[in-house]
Amino acid sequence: MVGDDPSPTADGVALLRAIPNWRVVDDRAGGTAAERLDRDRQLLEAVRAGHAPPTARLWENLRCLVAARSERDLPGLDAARTRLAPGGWPVLVRDSGGTAVPHAPGILQLTLAFRPPERPLCTLDSVYAALALPLQRGLARIGVAAEFGDVPGSFCDGRFNLVAQGRKLAGTAQRWRARPGATSPGRGAVLAHALLLVDGDLAEWTRVVNTFYAEAGSERRYEPSASITVAECVGESGPPLVEKMRSILLEELGSLLA
Repeated sequence: MVGDDPSPTADGVALLRAIPNWRVVDDRAGGTAAERLDRDRQLLEAVRAGHAPPTARLWENLRCLVAARSERDLPGLDAARTRLAPGGWPVLVRDSGGTAVPHAPGILQLTLAFRPPERPLCTLDSVYAALALPLQRGLARIGVAAEFGDVPGSFCDGRFNLVAQGRKLAGTAQRWRARPGATSPGRGAVLAHALLLVDGDLAEWTRVVNTFYAEAGSERRYEPSASITVAECVGESGPPLVEKMRSILLEELGSLLA
C-alpha cells in the first residue's frame, strides 16, 4: 500500500491517463554502461525542454554498480571505484535518489519521463504507483503477485519496493526537474525509474553492493536472501525468460499508455 491512499493503482492509472501522447521505447541500443545510463539523463532533459514527448523506456545495462546522487560525497568513493572496476564492475552515479544498486544483464530497467499535468494528480506516491502498474500487471501474467513494501536487508530498500514472497523483486526511484526558467521543481519534469530483478546471481550482486559500501566508508550492508528474482518465482531461467518478460512489459506499456 502506498502511504495512506486506499487505491494506489487508481492514482497511477489517473496520472498516466492525464498525460497525452506517450511513446514507448524498446531501447536495445549498445554502448558502454555509462552511455546506456546517461540516456536516462538525456531523456529527462529532452522532455523537460519540450524536445521529446512523455516516454517510457525499457532497457538493460551492462554490469556496473550505480550509486545515487546523494552518495557522490562518500569519502571512499574513489577507493570503491578502484576496487570494483578491475573485476568488471565500474562505479557510476545516477541522477535519482535511493542508494546503490547493481546493473547487469538479466536486470530490466524501466524509465518513465514526463511533464506532470497541471493539476494535483502528480505526487511522489502517484508517480510510484504509475511506475509500478506495468510491472505488476506483467508479473501477474506469469503468476507472480507483487505489492509495495519495504524489505529490511535488501539493497536500496524503501517502502516503494515491489515485493514478492516477502522478498524484494524490484526497486524504484525518481527525480524531479524544473522546467527551463522555472524557480522550483513543482511543475517541471519527472524521471521515475524501476529496476526489475529478472534473472541472475543475487549473491554476486549483493556482494558487489556490500564491497562498494565497505570501500566507500559506509556501514550499509545487505543480505542476498532479502531479494528474489523473477526466475526464482517462476522456476525458469536464462535469456528466454528475460526476453519473455521484456515482451510482456512492452505489451503492458502499450496497453496502459495508448
